[in-house]
Amino acid sequence: MFKYVYQRIAFAILTLFIITLVVFVLVSAFGDSPIKSLVEKAFQSPKNKHTYEELTIQFETQYGLRDAEGNLIPIIVRYFKYLGNVFQGDFGFVINKENNPSPSEYSNIQQLFFIPLRYSIRITLPAFIISAISGITIGVFAGYKRGKLFDSAANVFVLLFIAVPSFVLAPILITISLKIGIPTTVPRDALEPSFGELFVSYLPPVLIITLTSMAAYVSYTRNQVITVLTSNYVLIAKTKGLNQTQIFFKYVLRNISIPLFSLLFGSFLGLLSGSIIIEKYWDVPGTSQVIARSFPTGEINIIMFSTIFFTALSLIASIFVDVMFAILDPKITYASKSKKNYWLFFKAYLERKKLEKDLFAKQEQENQSQLQNNQKA
Repeated sequence: MFKYVYQRIAFAILTLFIITLVVFVLVSAFGDSPIKSLVEKAFQSPKNKHTYEELTIQFETQYGLRDAEGNLIPIIVRYFKYLGNVFQGDFGFVINKENNPSPSEYSNIQQLFFIPLRYSIRITLPAFIISAISGITIGVFAGYKRGKLFDSAANVFVLLFIAVPSFVLAPILITISLKIGIPTTVPRDALEPSFGELFVSYLPPVLIITLTSMAAYVSYTRNQVITVLTSNYVLIAKTKGLNQTQIFFKYVLRNISIPLFSLLFGSFLGLLSGSIIIEKYWDVPGTSQVIARSFPTGEINIIMFSTIFFTALSLIASIFVDVMFAILDPKITYASKSKKNYWLFFKAYLERKKLEKDLFAKQEQENQSQLQNNQKA
């Protein structure tokens, strides 16, 4: 088991390296640069005495795109320099200060990312807990009541909140909130709001995420329950005289818990990193808005930090889920080491290639000898 975990960790590190390399290269090669805005601002300054090209070289040298002699540093070299700084705990800084929403509050990349993250967690965490518990519960009952009124109502709920996107539901809920006097913006912590004010202001965005997420849980759980209930081993269990409660805990819950467990982790990470629409409508100063603003402005340090954070979090969750699979179901075993000796396979391949080469050379020699004999005759 530990050997398998070590292998997964090694592959996770390799995956993180490849993803960060690809993102860094693509953003550096094709994305807009915040240095361009700095150059244009300095060029338009009345005190400027340099040409546009001189200012570009000056700023690019200052921010590490060129060396001391003014030569452009290759993107790959810049990536490994960035990687070396990351290992030292230096994730860079916001290049263009205008892209920092609060320079006095966010003095480095970590603060710019993690301080807004608490606003995102206040929305996604309650929505995740409520939607997971209620969605799985409704899905289980819908699976057991297949074809009945409760199942039909659950299917209508799923179709409604999966078909209608959140950017359509959000304006509707905002209109309702205005009618009943609920704030349509989330208060900042600097205003020191009370718990009641926080609860009321966060209720609409949490409700939107809860409904859309719950629809997915209901649909997935219902399908899993129906699959288990129609399986042969459940039919055999019924013939043995097991009641519904025994069948549920012994067969249904055990078999649906494994796929649901992997779904839970993935859905929470998806909610945490993809709530930009909700944060935009309710003016939530969350992490999603920080990430969304960084791509158009080309703030590569923010992009890279968010990529490293969410990719590492996803890989850790994936490893944790794989380990938990074996705990939830002891029948699941990890792959054992292959007994094949690949070195012998490689040596045999080389030997075959050598024999083929010798055979072709011998045939070529015989053909030439035969051709010479024919010419003499």
